Amino acid sequence: MSYDQINPDHYKKFGTEVWQQMIALYGAEKYLAFCELNAFKYRMRAGLKPGQPAQQDIEKALWYEEQIKSLIGKGKQRG
Repeated sequence: MSYDQINPDHYKKFGTEVWQQMIALYGAEKYLAFCELNAFKYRMRAGLKPGQPAQQDIEKALWYEEQIKSLIGKGKQRG
């Protein structure tokens, strides 16, 4: 079994995923902003972090961008 660099099992340790806990604690608006900023961060550093291929950061950015699309699609849009 290989280690999931994008969404590892330790993010799911407490019964719900960390991103679900973030929404519950801070709300969808703040979580959407978090996702936007993380996607930007991962795209900006793609290929620059020693020992990590650019594709890994791009995949992380894409994961956050999918989170944004999913939440907006479920009607948790910005007010």
